[in-house]
Amino acid sequence: MSTLAQENAAIELNDLVFEFTLELGPVLDIPSWKVDRGDQIFLQGESGSGKSVTAMSLMRLIENAGGEIVEGKIALRGRSNKVVDIHSQTPSAMQDIRGADVSMIFQEPMTLSLIHI
Repeated sequence: MSTLAQENAAIELNDLVFEFTLELGPVLDIPSWKVDRGDQIFLQGESGSGKSVTAMSLMRLIENAGGEIVEGKIALRGRSNKVVDIHSQTPSAMQDIRGADVSMIFQEPMTLSLIHI
């Protein structure tokens, strides 16, 4: 897993693969990318392209939608400068991380989702 060696790196996704309980096999592969501190990102794409799944994985809400990350890592540098692996956090730890270190604004289906890190 990345340790986010660059001081300005806030979050890094490494080769995520998702599965959903109703599907057979991986349904979405997301290549590696990172976001620097202070950046705001938006996810844009066609319906069904994986915007919501990507955003929900950053917040560890994907499990609530019947999905799971089966491969890859998500490293997050919190406000305290501590780096954590989002995928390995307990539900209780994620409650502390959500809102404090990462948040998401849900919008209409045909518009963009904004993630603040």
